[in-house]
Amino acid sequence: MELEDGIHCLDLWEDGRPGRAGTYLLLDDEPTLVDVGSSRSLPHIVEGLATLGMTLKDIAHVVITHIHLDHAGGAGTLMMAAPNAVLHCHPRAVHHLVDPTRLRAGAEAVYGARLDALFGPIRPVAAERVRSQEDGSTVSTGSRRLTFLDTPGHAKHHCCILESKGRGLFTGDTVGERFVPCFTGWNFVYGLPTTSPSDFDPDVVGRTLDRLEALAPRTAYHTHFGPTFPAVDAFRFTRRGIEGFRSIIEDLTPSSPLSLVKERLVDYIRADLKRLGHPAVDLSPLALDIDLNSQGMLVYVQKRAAGKL
Repeated sequence: MELEDGIHCLDLWEDGRPGRAGTYLLLDDEPTLVDVGSSRSLPHIVEGLATLGMTLKDIAHVVITHIHLDHAGGAGTLMMAAPNAVLHCHPRAVHHLVDPTRLRAGAEAVYGARLDALFGPIRPVAAERVRSQEDGSTVSTGSRRLTFLDTPGHAKHHCCILESKGRGLFTGDTVGERFVPCFTGWNFVYGLPTTSPSDFDPDVVGRTLDRLEALAPRTAYHTHFGPTFPAVDAFRFTRRGIEGFRSIIEDLTPSSPLSLVKERLVDYIRADLKRLGHPAVDLSPLALDIDLNSQGMLVYVQKRAAGKL
């Protein structure tokens, strides 16, 4: 779907469901994809491009916000099919894209036996096709200038990208997730932060949000899922959620069971939805997010206690 001047969102059908994750196509002199999902997303990217009369051979740039598999797990597979593209990423992400051995091992620790079914193969990207983008570096796509911003808090290898033409901010997972009706089955949109392991740090998230909001982006383009306009609304729901999550974190110890964290997170989400006028909704569409966010909060508590933040 076209969102505004030359920016399209292609649904990646993550986990076989619509509205879960998307890639953004920037139509310009040098067409660009932002976040490409897992290897299982590739057929949906190909199909989406075909509706616009394009193929992967037309793609000049692939931008990865961070290396979590729902954003970059399919980067190697896609780059093999996009021979004219170069890939841009955070400096900390380069090694893991070129040699995904540790990336896969870390993902197995989080997803276990579900890994292959969820994400498919994780293939390397040829080193000569990867460009490391430092904080403040820029890439031109023609009528747009993309500015890369170091945005830790969700992950140390995370960057957000500000595009110059419409001041849209591609947020990856830094400015929350946007749960839409075609994914949840609800009749409203709901926003939450995402705190998946293993780098989540609420204090760092707060500083990153301050920096990004000061840039006054017009629209926030979430990988999960779609645009928030005005962008200030995305900052608002992300900050609200982080403060709610802090109240959970401060009651935890390093030995707290994961089941307790999940219980507290479910209670928070239900209370937040009630406050927003939605007292009785089925939370099952958020099951994976609740699991991952709970893991991330507990890992943060454990790392803080061990002095490893």
